[in-house]
Amino acid sequence: MSTTSPAGPAFDPSGQYRIDPETLGAQGRSFAVLLLHRRCASCWGTLLQQPAQGLDIEAEEHLEQVQAHCASAPDFIHSALPVMETLFRILLASGNQPMTAEELHVALRERWADPSNSRVPAPEAVARLLSRDAFYGIRPVSAPEGGRRSPA
Repeated sequence: MSTTSPAGPAFDPSGQYRIDPETLGAQGRSFAVLLLHRRCASCWGTLLQQPAQGLDIEAEEHLEQVQAHCASAPDFIHSALPVMETLFRILLASGNQPMTAEELHVALRERWADPSNSRVPAPEAVARLLSRDAFYGIRPVSAPEGGRRSPA
């Protein structure tokens, strides 16, 4: 069931989102480079010693490293990051598995574990932010004709 909001498109609580590398490519952006720039300090120490400094690594390998290693670094997600950057990093930490706005909201609230932080948007606001994304390539996961969503 969707609800209509005067501030934006209908909110579908079951709608899922993920980063779409094809959207990034159509925008002239590289998913691999975006991932490279989210690698942790210890990874950068190693990457800078390589001739291509990580630019020759495929997006899938970066994503695996971010999920398995970098996402657990204390500074990977912190309350000083902008909301969209944090949502992007939450999706990276999940291996870019589709997540609902509610799941992203919960992860955001947990990762921004600062009781004085009142910036955690409600799930409807998360969906609205994601629907307006023009930088990170975050898109709704398409629903096939059977009504069930797939990771595309």
